[in-house]
Amino acid sequence: MTATLSGKQVIRTSVTENRTMIILYGSETGNAEEIAMALGKMAERLHFQTRVDEMDSFKLADLLKASLVIFVTSTTGQGDMPKNTTRFWRNLRREKLNNTNCLRRLTFALFGLGDSSYPKFNWAARKLRARLLQLGAAEFFRTGEADERHENGIDSVYLPWSQDLKLTILNQKPLPEGLQPIPEEEQLPPKHLLRLAATRDPKFPPSDRASVEEPRSLAIRANSAVLPRVDGPRSVPGDQDDALKDASESHLLKSLSHKPAAFPPDDLLDIPGTLMAEVLKNERMTPEAHWQDVRHLVLQVSCREGLSLDEAAGSTAIIWPKNYPEDVQTLIDMMEWGEIADKVLDLDAEILSRKSNLHLFSRSETLRDLLTHNFDINSVPKRSFIEDLAFFTKEPMEIERLRELTQSGNEQEYYDYTSRPRRTIIELLRDFPGVKIPFQHALDLFPLIRGREFSLANGNITTPNPPEAATTPDKPHLLKLELIIALLEYRTIIRKPRSGLCSRYIQNLPPGTRLTIGIKTPSKPILTTTNHESSRPLIAVATGTGIAPIRALIQSRAAMAKQDTSTPGPTKLFFGCRSRAADFFFADEWPTYPALDVHAAFSRDPFSPPAIDIDAPHQYDTGKNYVQHQIREHGREVAALLRGGKAIICVCGNAGRMPVSVREAFKEVLVRYGVVADAGEAEGWLGDGGRVTYWQETW
Repeated sequence: MTATLSGKQVIRTSVTENRTMIILYGSETGNAEEIAMALGKMAERLHFQTRVDEMDSFKLADLLKASLVIFVTSTTGQGDMPKNTTRFWRNLRREKLNNTNCLRRLTFALFGLGDSSYPKFNWAARKLRARLLQLGAAEFFRTGEADERHENGIDSVYLPWSQDLKLTILNQKPLPEGLQPIPEEEQLPPKHLLRLAATRDPKFPPSDRASVEEPRSLAIRANSAVLPRVDGPRSVPGDQDDALKDASESHLLKSLSHKPAAFPPDDLLDIPGTLMAEVLKNERMTPEAHWQDVRHLVLQVSCREGLSLDEAAGSTAIIWPKNYPEDVQTLIDMMEWGEIADKVLDLDAEILSRKSNLHLFSRSETLRDLLTHNFDINSVPKRSFIEDLAFFTKEPMEIERLRELTQSGNEQEYYDYTSRPRRTIIELLRDFPGVKIPFQHALDLFPLIRGREFSLANGNITTPNPPEAATTPDKPHLLKLELIIALLEYRTIIRKPRSGLCSRYIQNLPPGTRLTIGIKTPSKPILTTTNHESSRPLIAVATGTGIAPIRALIQSRAAMAKQDTSTPGPTKLFFGCRSRAADFFFADEWPTYPALDVHAAFSRDPFSPPAIDIDAPHQYDTGKNYVQHQIREHGREVAALLRGGKAIICVCGNAGRMPVSVREAFKEVLVRYGVVADAGEAEGWLGDGGRVTYWQETW
């Protein structure tokens, strides 16, 4: 068997040469990666030589070297493959591979993660499976399809699927005689071990790497803090040295005293393909008395070359949140890491190459830095995290309880302890005080912070392209991005109010703070920058902060039409929120757009159902006014826009029942007003390749 220790492979047991297993994943939020890692541990316990990796990090030809390949993929966007599968999927779809049977020696299994509120449920997994079979690969085991909408989450499908897979592997690929699976009670070797830098490395100057024997100098942070602002230098000439000195001394005092700061440090992470942004505005859009805090975040982004987001609708900005110093210190104290928390780590190239999501801000990182910028210590603990904790306590009762929580058959108990109350990793560790994780294992255990995506709320975002507008380091191109963000705050059975990591970060994010952000554009734009697209009828349905991509779309269409001195196509906006007074976002702005007709549904405001001739089912059956009711109420007008077969329908907002109810309302309208003959034909109109462009983005 092959295990990994400090990034190097070592052979623990001599096994048959062809017992190799590759687990490849495509993941956006980390769920697919988590499952892939769990499958990798299962394979190691069955004495397979195992490799777990992103699909894009793997060559297609190397698939044939494994005795079994397991694919794990989520579905993103409009039935798309995740971003870290783009190159692999493109290679797999090459036309020259057709009719070659080139994967006839490949044996595979596949597990998909999806959301049943989307029309294209688990579409990525199904596309991948179809293409593998088309190229001659043989399916070793049935495909698993998890649904994030399931009451008990993806484990409700994954756990029984993985248990059956394990039994099938043992039956069809039995272990060599005399060899038994490694028991669950035996700890596997770690994949990545952290270690302290032994001494000052002469290859790096003191400002880049400090000795572990002395308090850490924070000149790197100071240097980062005085990078030019996007609107000019942060300090006037002559003051920069003093600013550096003051920032360094101030930060060093904080580091030595370990006093929690009010807000995380503003070090800029080195993340490939990102831009620097500055917060211009962070204002609450809802009244203070309203149950939900919704923020209007305006960012000024600096870029060194022309960038166009004319098709901004559907694009997202990616923000990487950080942990608060007080939470970091709490974990350091619980794990007894105080003596080494501020000593420089040896993060070698092998660790960085294997941990692509480990983003640094300097070459002299400490454990405190990783806890602040990289480890998601306030996330809900995954099953594998809890399983591993049993190896780091000597308390028999804690070991028993930790293993009991993760046993097959205890899915409900695990869900009730973790996901239902949104218990965090810090809170879990507080419940098990005997757990003491050696700092060397931190990179192996703790999940990494992933960037959170937020839809752009403004359209027609452009910068001049060189050489028309040349840039210099002091005069970059500037973009203004607007985001509408609902902060995640709620109460559970745990007394302390819950709040998401990014929500807490954004809630206190002061103007002037600099961020590293990414911009992600959709693989299939809602519209292109042509007059034909802007003139098509648009029916937009949005609830809550789902108005963000719709506003971007409406602004883009208006700008296109203005540029061509034409009129945008007729637009109907069905907007759902709780109250006209509390969360009817941009109410004063909508009348300024040409050809825009707004129908609002206030679910908590008093209303009287309209006295119209409606005999369609479900009309106002809840006693509340929702967007699907407004679609039916204005069904004749909706049908008129759909009749020509050139309309665009965009549905954005809360996942769950809303997108399903809205789709049913559109189908009923198509049938009721004679656009189609029956529900089957209506589904064809709205489906993939149908007469209508149907775009959905829900969360």
